[in-house]
Amino acid sequence: MATVQVPLVKCSSFGSRRTSIIGAALHQQHRQQWQRRQPTAAQAAAATQSPPRARATSRSPEPQATAALVPGASRSLQRAQQAVLDALTGVEGRGKGGLSAEARTQFDAAVAVLEADGGLQAPTASPLLEGRWRLVFTTRPGTASPIQRTFTGVEAFSVYQDIELADGSEARVCQVVDFGDSVGYLKVEAEASTDSRPLPGFTPREGKGLPFGILGVSSAEPPARRDLRIDFQFDRAAFYLKALPFKVPYPVPFQLLGDERKGWIDITYLAPDGSLRLSRGNKGTLFVLTKEVPPKQRLLEALAQRRGRNDAEILQLVEEVVASGSGVAAPAASPLAGGTWRLLWTQQGDTANPLQKALAGKVDNFQILRPEGRLENLVCLAPGVRVRACASCAAEPGATRTSVDIDQVLLELGPLKLPLPIKTDGRGFVEWSYLDEDFRITKGNKGSVFIHTRDSSA
Repeated sequence: MATVQVPLVKCSSFGSRRTSIIGAALHQQHRQQWQRRQPTAAQAAAATQSPPRARATSRSPEPQATAALVPGASRSLQRAQQAVLDALTGVEGRGKGGLSAEARTQFDAAVAVLEADGGLQAPTASPLLEGRWRLVFTTRPGTASPIQRTFTGVEAFSVYQDIELADGSEARVCQVVDFGDSVGYLKVEAEASTDSRPLPGFTPREGKGLPFGILGVSSAEPPARRDLRIDFQFDRAAFYLKALPFKVPYPVPFQLLGDERKGWIDITYLAPDGSLRLSRGNKGTLFVLTKEVPPKQRLLEALAQRRGRNDAEILQLVEEVVASGSGVAAPAASPLAGGTWRLLWTQQGDTANPLQKALAGKVDNFQILRPEGRLENLVCLAPGVRVRACASCAAEPGATRTSVDIDQVLLELGPLKLPLPIKTDGRGFVEWSYLDEDFRITKGNKGSVFIHTRDSSA
């Protein structure tokens, strides 16, 4: 295990400290986001009324209706966002099934309100544009390409757009068609160019396209303002199928298509919290997309609930975080494993220590992994009263488990340290399910699940 300096642990009021710790973890999750702008909305009474919901079907995904909770947005913007999401509830094929005349009228009016305001200014320069976006609705004008009309209208597929524009990474826009966990996905990738991150040597698309609109008819109009448009050019694509150990190249020679491999999207509205986006493409299509919130962020938000916290939901989110595969490989041997970790939440196994079960979630609880192969579990019972279990530890082969052997238990009363008898076998293990820079999920040998965050104030 790599050398990690372990500072002294400070015990404090558990309730307030736990809330601030989770808040800090959420802040860390959003640390690269900029301060949100308070927008002003155009007033349109028709647009701020929630339209009637379309008939739901068993195959229709429910758009996340959270617009009313958007911080930094005026009430009329919130109502317009909600109107857009409500209109799309139950619509088949991301718009292929169509909207009723009344719903379409109010949907169009709500879109007009949002696009007139624009949401966050300079959206292509905002970190809130980064990440994965789920396509929930699209119009299909006659200028759209056959490929676009085919994939976006199939309800069995999930369609995403991944945007990577942050400094330090290659600027890219990727279209992802997910055929399901058992099948795989298609990923069509493109180099991206924006006003703040221009692609060297890139020339934007010109002209309307091939004769007869074989691949759709493109617009060449300039953007309405700076930092609104993402220009792109497709450069590679492949099928990633679960049944095959290799990727299957997408049979389109992008390098030979010239101007036809280029396009653009204008970000006509980006919600102040980055949860909703409206975009218009070079072929006249309107796209409505919602931000895919990473499982870790959703887990932290669930843990931050002071009342009505749902442990079953937390366990489900734990599974999603683990399944995301975004943690480090070989966590038990990772340098990130060392340090002081504060317990946020635990579900105790049936065979867990009775005292441990009784104190779970009620007092400050730490685990400290020291560089010399020592581990400590520290429980702060009251100011100046602590129980410290000391153990040797080592990463086991495979580096997903740390073996632990408790050899000393101390009751600390201020500066006084009293040894306590060890009445059970002190051997056990920590099974690492997930680890990153500031967050970890582990399981104990008695079936308990633990969620810790790195204690930066220790």
